[in-house]
Amino acid sequence: MFSNSQALSRASHELRTPLNAILGFGQLLALDELNESQRHSVDQIMAGGRHLLALIEDLLDHSSLTAADVELAPVDVHAEMADALAMCGPLAAEKSLTVELKTQDRPLWAMGDRRRLMQILLNLISNAIKYNRPSGSITLTAASDGDEQVRIEVSDTGIGMTEAQLARLFTPFERLDAARHGIQGNGLGLAVTKALTEAMGGTIEVAAAPRAGAVFTVRLPAALPAGAMPAAATRAQALPGAQALARAQALAHAA
Repeated sequence: MFSNSQALSRASHELRTPLNAILGFGQLLALDELNESQRHSVDQIMAGGRHLLALIEDLLDHSSLTAADVELAPVDVHAEMADALAMCGPLAAEKSLTVELKTQDRPLWAMGDRRRLMQILLNLISNAIKYNRPSGSITLTAASDGDEQVRIEVSDTGIGMTEAQLARLFTPFERLDAARHGIQGNGLGLAVTKALTEAMGGTIEVAAAPRAGAVFTVRLPAALPAGAMPAAATRAQALPGAQALARAQALAHAA
């Protein structure tokens, strides 16, 4: 008997095979000499296929999150933010967005999972790009928040949100007004981001107003540089993250 997450995982893998075939044939069609109408049709096939593939990936990620997926260790926050911006740079350039990274002079280390922190950063930066206005700006800030926390902020000059939208922001599959604005997505990115942040013993919050942009703030436990923290201390900080993830999963299943 399969659990819900196992059934979803198996179904997602079964869907991926024919979907990859559709995308493959779509790419072959795009290489042909097509008239404007045919080109538009192929573009729609590819856009729809990519959207479905992204949905499958997010569903798998959301359903498979366990405490074992989060391995806490000291992470160089400045390096991860720079790498995330480099990956998202082409998308920002397409909308003529100005991107700025503000960091403090001294190194900044947080207790987290490097791969999962990158996933959080990519989700937040991608949202800041998608919901921004043309020729707008995105600012990433990293700084110490007292002696025990590291603060990471992603702010944009986009469409912002109402108080009612803010209340539903981290609900799985909640896309707010994205469809009306023609923005791609499936409403899982921020739900996964919140679960991952809490799994690392951190918090996430957002401040926004209509047509005034948004500021996402992630706080993670501060850490000593890699190699300077005893293994026992790392294990002691791992427990709150595992408990937070269990609570996040329970809330998601209850919803």
